[in-house]
Amino acid sequence: MTRVQSGQWRDGWFVVPMDVPFGDIDYFGHVNNANYFRYYEWARTLLWFDLTGGSVPADIGFIVAHAECDFRQQLAMESIDVRTRIGEMRGTSLDFLSEIRRPDGDLVATGKVTVVLYDWGTRSKKPIGDELRRRVRSLQLE
Repeated sequence: MTRVQSGQWRDGWFVVPMDVPFGDIDYFGHVNNANYFRYYEWARTLLWFDLTGGSVPADIGFIVAHAECDFRQQLAMESIDVRTRIGEMRGTSLDFLSEIRRPDGDLVATGKVTVVLYDWGTRSKKPIGDELRRRVRSLQLE
């Protein structure tokens, strides 16, 4: 997959353009369903780095607790936009909401991933800080 190293905030979403590579196409000529989660993961990682200033895997301060995807249309080898934003924020967990759209806006899939903030040093969950909450709210208003 051609992957960009950044996305941009647009209408409250962090938008990451991608090109679906040939290797993601299955025997039936469309993207295998498991790949949608990889697309969500990449956009979620870039959004997190944008929020926190991180740039390497060790900077990812959360673990995935739940992931879901609703498939609406098939994807082929084409350009897509993966849109991600943070939904509900609780004490130690939050939801990443995602959409995969074609550049013309056509909705292909929606997803939700619940993560728990995690301190890798102490191997324990940690609370969502006020600064992160403020930053999320301010960026989603842009």
